[in-house]
Amino acid sequence: MKQIVALATLFLLFAAQALAQEDDQICVTALQQSDLGEFNEAAEGLENCLASVELTPEQEVMIYAELGSVRMAMEDYAGALQAFAFTFAIAETQGAQISHPMIYRNRGISLGQTGELERALGDLLQAYSMLGDDPLTLVNLGWTYGQLERHEDAVVIYDRLVRTEPEWSGAWLNRSAAFLDLGMVSEAVSDARRAVEIDPEDGSTLNMLCWTLIQDGRAETALPLCRQAAELEPESGHVIHSLATALEATGSNRRARRLFAQAYEMEPEDPEIIADYERTHRP
Repeated sequence: MKQIVALATLFLLFAAQALAQEDDQICVTALQQSDLGEFNEAAEGLENCLASVELTPEQEVMIYAELGSVRMAMEDYAGALQAFAFTFAIAETQGAQISHPMIYRNRGISLGQTGELERALGDLLQAYSMLGDDPLTLVNLGWTYGQLERHEDAVVIYDRLVRTEPEWSGAWLNRSAAFLDLGMVSEAVSDARRAVEIDPEDGSTLNMLCWTLIQDGRAETALPLCRQAAELEPESGHVIHSLATALEATGSNRRARRLFAQAYEMEPEDPEIIADYERTHRP
């Protein structure tokens, strides 16, 4: 399951302070742009703020942390980690505090996206201890456990996510995927059904139910769902792969073979798609 990454603006506290210098408006405007989701403009403004405004160590920590979070939202994870490195370095050398749990959360997300999973886990657990059942923390913590193949721990976290956000289909999809990783197929099907009930016109939810039914040996039942998912998400290699798997299981081998090749063109690095492509296209 693809990780869900979103930004909650961290530090409008800074904008609320009475700042003395005329150039402080650069910082305030950049924070407001971050709050509005204008991330390119916010990143440029925050960098200008850091370059041109005399800040206290506490303010500098907060601006670097906000810059890291903006870079994270832009999916520039290397840039985010660079900003977070300044955040923690200034705090350590200047005696400023890292008190906001979202700093740990957002650095943890960025670390996970760059493959530093153990460090990501440490940050996300720190955020979890401070934020509790924050959905963004939960979904990324569960995802990180899954990447570390700690699937039982992932299910525990996704249990909390389901209770926290019961009307969000993504909560059920994530737990369904974790159940599949544990071989708990019936539970995975049940969660995927719940996701479809919540979001019946979404290709990802339909594909998950399709896939879990295939794993449960019910390809005939899965096939109409797989077709519907492919109509909604024709550019998704994973959705096309699910449809190909259902077709093969129901005897439509020629069409399945063609779709396995199509899925491989779309997702040439996915191990499961590679294996099925090579299996069905041997000379």
